[in-house]
Amino acid sequence: MNNDPEISEATLRNWQRLGTSPESRLTSRANKKGSKKRFIPLEYLRHKESAAVLQSFLNLSENSSVPAENAVYSLCVNYLRQKGIINLPHVKRVMAEYDNISYAEELWELSVPENEFDFIGAAYQSLLSEGKKNTIGSYYTPEKIAAEMTKEAYTAENRLFLDPCCGSGAFLLAAHAEEPSYLFGCDIDPIAVMIAKANLLCRYPNKEFEPNIRHGDYLNEDIFPGIKFGSIASNPPWGAVPEQKTNEGAISSGESFSRFFEKAYSALCGGGVISFLFPEAILNVRTHRDIRKFILNNCRIRHIKRYDGGFSGVATGFAELCAEKAPSSDSLIYSDSSGEREISTSAFYETKNNNFLPLSQKETDIIRKVKNAGAYTLAASVWGLGIVTGDNKNKLLSEQISGTEPVFTGREIFPYKLKAPAHYIRYDRASFQQTAREEIYRAPEKLVYRFISDRLVFACDTSGSLFLNSANILIPKIPDMSVKTVMAFLNSPLYSFFYAKLFGEIKILRGNLSRLPFPCISPELDKKLNFLAESAMQNGKCIEEINRIIYGIFGLTEEEIRYIEK
Repeated sequence: MNNDPEISEATLRNWQRLGTSPESRLTSRANKKGSKKRFIPLEYLRHKESAAVLQSFLNLSENSSVPAENAVYSLCVNYLRQKGIINLPHVKRVMAEYDNISYAEELWELSVPENEFDFIGAAYQSLLSEGKKNTIGSYYTPEKIAAEMTKEAYTAENRLFLDPCCGSGAFLLAAHAEEPSYLFGCDIDPIAVMIAKANLLCRYPNKEFEPNIRHGDYLNEDIFPGIKFGSIASNPPWGAVPEQKTNEGAISSGESFSRFFEKAYSALCGGGVISFLFPEAILNVRTHRDIRKFILNNCRIRHIKRYDGGFSGVATGFAELCAEKAPSSDSLIYSDSSGEREISTSAFYETKNNNFLPLSQKETDIIRKVKNAGAYTLAASVWGLGIVTGDNKNKLLSEQISGTEPVFTGREIFPYKLKAPAHYIRYDRASFQQTAREEIYRAPEKLVYRFISDRLVFACDTSGSLFLNSANILIPKIPDMSVKTVMAFLNSPLYSFFYAKLFGEIKILRGNLSRLPFPCISPELDKKLNFLAESAMQNGKCIEEINRIIYGIFGLTEEEIRYIEK
């Protein structure tokens, strides 16, 4: 039973069909599913004055207890009436689909601002709680971004345009089609589909047409059978969805945005252009390797553009990827807050997970030098996680008492050395949530590193000390290389550069560290680096000499060294 008057039973049934009920796994953009907070998406409005009109709409709706479905339907009718097209036969046919929804007389006097891009869509967004929007992935795309993403529309001979997750029609409105018959859209939310239809009817008041916008599940239904499109643009839901009805396809992660891209791409004609808005995790997170591999195997990437933010209530950054159904090219345009530049697509093949990282040719050359000189990795090494107490407040002490011992955190780890511990703990393994094996903590010589860091930070512990989970443990197994020599490589600017450029994460992950290449060195050089590393541990000296030796091992030029250290 639906106890929420904001959302119709039909809408809930469709959300549940897609697996986006409040109990589902879909946690798009942030984990706020339980939030009842509402807010007006100001970035979605063109003019500040419209916010006051929107607030009046919200007040009238809430004070009169008008369900969202009825309130939005009433706005659509008002808008069509303002445009003078409410009684046209084709408009009547479209709106007849919604005869089962009652008009809210309380909203009769409310006018839709004529100079707004999608006022009704903003109104619907304002009616939904943050938790509802988070659950269904309903964050509409601001006009500026939609306009940027549809600039590539109609570059193919085929004039048909599709948004498979059209919401209230932002991309359909921004596409500026010569004829509304070129525009196609689909959405799982019937209220959003109603808004999109009304928006298009008002966008083309002098055209007699019925919008090609369908209410349905694009992922699992054949919404527009046999139709090929010259351009596609969309901002799909972000998050996991239920298992596919078929096991066919290249996407194994279950991520909705990846599945939408794959399905939409299949509807693109040769030479057609597709632009999708993704969470920035698409660029480098291992889970999304499947969609990156699909894009590399099937598309010519035109450009990637990173945004730092832009949606109310959305903390994560996001990225637009624009691609063409054509053979791959050698380069693409990459842009972010630092500007626009051309990068090589070959860089995307430098990592096992095909990370979409913006490597310049110089960076690619440096990375290849390191990889080409690599003879070993850390894959066969011993790894351990720090202790998870489950109750730091009561189990960590600020002073040492009888029966306790020091426990270090990531804060006390610095290159080559450990600072004095700030906490003490009673080592009762049975009382902890997580521990590594006893022999890992008590190893006579082990490396410890910060788990969260913008660079690699490793120290050597020879005291058998304990560490919390903000620090992880490595006992390296590299042929003919001492533990301290491995530490010297890992602390070098070169290895931090290599890690940052290839993996682009502030989490120092075992899987990434395991793929770092290590060279084959002579016993004499190992002895020398071991000695220098011990000096760095004792007094902080010799670090510069260590780094110069490591640069030399990989044959880096002075220009490349300056670039890394800059």
